[in-house]
Amino acid sequence: MMDPASFDIIPADPTLRLRPASPIDAPFIRHLFEQVRTGQFAASGLSGPILDQILEQQFRSQAAGYAAQFPNAISLIVARDGAAIGRLLLHCTDEYWHVIDIALLPSECGRGIGTNILDALEASARRQGAGALTLVVLTSNPAARRFYQRQGFAEVGQAGAAHIAMRKDLTESAMRSG
Repeated sequence: MMDPASFDIIPADPTLRLRPASPIDAPFIRHLFEQVRTGQFAASGLSGPILDQILEQQFRSQAAGYAAQFPNAISLIVARDGAAIGRLLLHCTDEYWHVIDIALLPSECGRGIGTNILDALEASARRQGAGALTLVVLTSNPAARRFYQRQGFAEVGQAGAAHIAMRKDLTESAMRSG
């Protein structure tokens, strides 16, 4: 596992910065989860205290699942002009960097920030000698799948019943043949 201080992920946009998350970011991370997920659950007719309870349960479940599956994950806060606007959660090995979670506040989506972050992530992974970027995406999220495909990720198979595994090779031979 790599130390977050051993690499820099520097977006080309000078207003963007990725910094290590700290305990003081916990309320923002919870707020971000709520902002991203509320629409998904509200679309099913849930509202009020029931929606709040389900969001809290889902947040705790996600956090526990990530901690169990990726105990050495690197949690970064995406900031624009110093204000937290998103999160990037990574599992980095010498062979590949796995994007566990990437989320932006809905108000920040559609501005090229995700592309900027993925480009910076790829550049940093290449500098560190990683051979690939990997991630999983919900089967039911075709917009995210298209976004990752535009970024050069290829679908490589199912990852459980509800997710698709995606991979972007970073090796020189993969670049020449791609």
